Amino acid sequence: MNHLIGRTIAAATFVSTTLACSASPYPPADQGRPPLSLKAHGIFWAGGAVVKRQQVGTAPAGDERALPVRDQDLLVGQAYVEYFIPSELRMGAQTPPVVLVPGGALVGVHFLTTPDGREGWAHYFVRKGFPVYVVDVPGRGRAGFNPDVFNNVRNGSAEPKSQPEIRIWDSSAWLEWNQGPLPAPSHGPHDSTCIGNDARDPKAKSVYCNGDLMPALDPDGYAHWLAAHVPEGPVAAGPAAGVLAALKKIGPAIYIGHSQAGAYGGQLANENPGAFLAMIGIEPAGVCAISAQSPIKGIVSVPVLTIHGINQVGRADTEPCLDRYERIKEAGGNATYLSLPKLPSSLLFNRIKQAGVWGNGHIMMWEKNSDDIADIMLDWILKNISK
Repeated sequence: MNHLIGRTIAAATFVSTTLACSASPYPPADQGRPPLSLKAHGIFWAGGAVVKRQQVGTAPAGDERALPVRDQDLLVGQAYVEYFIPSELRMGAQTPPVVLVPGGALVGVHFLTTPDGREGWAHYFVRKGFPVYVVDVPGRGRAGFNPDVFNNVRNGSAEPKSQPEIRIWDSSAWLEWNQGPLPAPSHGPHDSTCIGNDARDPKAKSVYCNGDLMPALDPDGYAHWLAAHVPEGPVAAGPAAGVLAALKKIGPAIYIGHSQAGAYGGQLANENPGAFLAMIGIEPAGVCAISAQSPIKGIVSVPVLTIHGINQVGRADTEPCLDRYERIKEAGGNATYLSLPKLPSSLLFNRIKQAGVWGNGHIMMWEKNSDDIADIMLDWILKNISK
């Protein structure tokens, strides 16, 4: 299995900063954990294509020349990957890597930290002895996008309507992601009976169940929560192509995709099962790991787990998703739909595996019980992945 380490940092050790408690969680709060011991830490880019710039005009090169921008090369569509290889691997050389992929308009930092300064899921799986790869998908963060279409509008060589949209989340996501009501930041009442539908069901009244587990009510935590919303620029091939390129470099992996990445992760696993040892979707967009329009193919050889918080189980597409998972199992596959909250008894809800945990919204990797959710994933991994 090729982990593409690139360079080895012999017995490198990352030491967690220990600070006295203060009103601010930054630098990171002391969690009473031992130093994080790594064999290697590094980065690489995967996928993309070298293209000629499209921007009109010239740019300086050195001290004396101005070269046409259109003559210059640019890499576009690549994914950025940061990796952490622990000093001691859980299963020795056969330990499978864990690949963490963020949802739409989000970046890998969501797996590297929390708003209250705790360690993220990347650190969790490293401490459990797994190589971890954290991805910024094409068009975001350290993966970037081509600015030419915007600069040509700026320099007057293109019409404004030719400029594509740059997407970014703002404080409205506090309600959209079920952290609490607006105006943010605040928490909703702890109502363990709430089953929401996030305004996704056109035939039903909109119901938002607002959790109380996002630790971002103080100014520093809220700023941290907002800062992770980054501009998402246009990428012709979309994010999935770069993610697949990363998986092919890493080798077969346990894929953990959040939201949008949970949805296209299932599609990638269906078309490219050799790149996956398992596919875990964290509240996948559209609820299901694989859409009803896709024929069931390679996903029958890839164990699938999707984890759903306080709003997804109430949506109109929950039952079709359960039916879809049943068809995967009938074809010889392994697909589990897990509701974190305990649900009232009904013909529909009795079909759903339940963890009995209430209060998790969409960004559960940042919430107060993030390690508990990681424990659920680890337990499933150890039961469903061949050693």
